[in-house]
Amino acid sequence: MQPNLLLIAPETAAVPIAEALREGLGAEVQILPHRRSALTTVRRKQFDLILIDEGIAASDAATMEQMYQNAGSASLLEINLALSSAERIVRQTRAALARRSQEFAKVQAAAVSQLRGELNATLAGLLLEAQLALRDAAPAQTHRLRNLVKLAGDLRDHLRE
Repeated sequence: MQPNLLLIAPETAAVPIAEALREGLGAEVQILPHRRSALTTVRRKQFDLILIDEGIAASDAATMEQMYQNAGSASLLEINLALSSAERIVRQTRAALARRSQEFAKVQAAAVSQLRGELNATLAGLLLEAQLALRDAAPAQTHRLRNLVKLAGDLRDHLRE
């Protein structure tokens, strides 16, 4: 999947950088020359990475703070377009996207682990309740309770794999 990037910079400086990002990363790049329009766009659309020219970032700290708050899961990278080559920006962008991907994988693994733990605890409780109910169950309920115990046990075993 191609990365979705937002480049906030004066158009004259941004166009060659956007082309280098498209060629070097296969990225979809949207260019916005003003922080206010960029802030509106960031509130409406999700990006993988937002690149901001340091000159624009330094000129309005309050808007930049809002940009950081509204970026969602996008990483923000402040770059000096006047001093950085297109190749360097592509390398920095590639590294930032790799870090974002690694962080996402860690968060996803933690969420899976937490869900497994919660499901195991719920299934253990269900198994215990069903086994206790089975002791005093009427004959008509015994078959259903045994099916419930088997199903909960199978689910628990499947979660352990």
